[in-house]
Amino acid sequence: MNSLKAHVGGVYKTKQGFMVALRSEDSGKVLPIFVSKSQARSIKLGLSEKEPPRPLTHDILRQVIEDQDLTVESVTVVDLFKGTFTAELRLKRGDRTFPYDVRPSDAIALAVRIGADIYISVDVMKRAGRKIEGQVEDYRRLALERFKDRNRE
Repeated sequence: MNSLKAHVGGVYKTKQGFMVALRSEDSGKVLPIFVSKSQARSIKLGLSEKEPPRPLTHDILRQVIEDQDLTVESVTVVDLFKGTFTAELRLKRGDRTFPYDVRPSDAIALAVRIGADIYISVDVMKRAGRKIEGQVEDYRRLALERFKDRNRE
């Protein structure tokens, strides 16, 4: 599968809900993904590198991965089906790789905590990515466009 390396461009509250903007490092496009309020909070916390008073689910998962001598090889947004993105989390121990089907929001929340690479399949970016030039204003416009597209799929 061909994929593009990406990073979290931001987490935004929009009229349609919370959106994570994954910015491709190669294509100049952004992939808007709507997430729940709790997932948005978890991703923002991971980006800030602040420790919550009590560990969140993604913090616990990070600890389990580390305790089991696993590494996160990558997280990839792999598909868009009926308006829903799917992702793959690839864990590695030695020469064995363990792929898991996960929600993109969980994969992103884990990746920002561990510093793992985030990828987007070329096909998904072609279908749902948006070209933007600026910053926050364009991300909000992007969220509205993606929300309208999601309702058409």
